[in-house]
Amino acid sequence: MSNSNLQQLHLLCVQMYKEGKTPSVGILRSKAPFKVSVTDAIEAIKRFNAHKPTLETSTETQPLPQTERKDHSALSARVEALENEVAELKRALKQITPGQ
Repeated sequence: MSNSNLQQLHLLCVQMYKEGKTPSVGILRSKAPFKVSVTDAIEAIKRFNAHKPTLETSTETQPLPQTERKDHSALSARVEALENEVAELKRALKQITPGQ
């Protein structure tokens, strides 16, 4: 899936959230202007949920205290490592799953 398609799906999730709806795979697939696989919809919702707390906070941006910055960078590094692991597992699964 292209990055721009994933961004469009993320924007649809944000739009649904602002309308008071919880993004779901079925709704996301039906509202998307292009064909969306279940796994792509799940990925978009996971990314939306990962960034959802920033949507709930006030629109004013306030700098993080020094301790929270350290925690944030450590968390970001951990998330990136986990995303790499998931990508690797998906590649391995495609190799062992015939016909997909």
